[in-house]
Amino acid sequence: MEWKSVDTQSDLDKLDNSVCWEDSKVLEYYAKFSNESYFPSDVSRSGWVNKNIHILIEAVAGTAPYLEIVLIDCDHFSSLFLERILFQGRVDSLKRIKIIDYKDNLVMRCSRLIYRFLTEEDIPQGLYFRQVDSIT
Repeated sequence: MEWKSVDTQSDLDKLDNSVCWEDSKVLEYYAKFSNESYFPSDVSRSGWVNKNIHILIEAVAGTAPYLEIVLIDCDHFSSLFLERILFQGRVDSLKRIKIIDYKDNLVMRCSRLIYRFLTEEDIPQGLYFRQVDSIT
């Protein structure tokens, strides 16, 4: 499956509107410092070394049953973001994403965001994500 990047406010709104977040749930997530070859080349980093957070979601969406999201160079992350995923926020001119909750509190901020919808067969098998059947 092809990675899509959130480059504009319209892209973020499209992602937010493509999934029923209330009925979706986070299955797994992990964070690491290393960058992947599929990351965009134009990441505007702060100068600090921040982790890239990979999230696998069982998504209620018309596209596919799973969604993988990568928060690249994530310098602010709240566990509340995983409990109630929302992508209501702002994309700035450097393509950085800032997500706020309904009380205007910052819950996530990253330098770039990429995502892809997956079928069960497309879920990466390896050190982190595993067979979906073994998760439940």
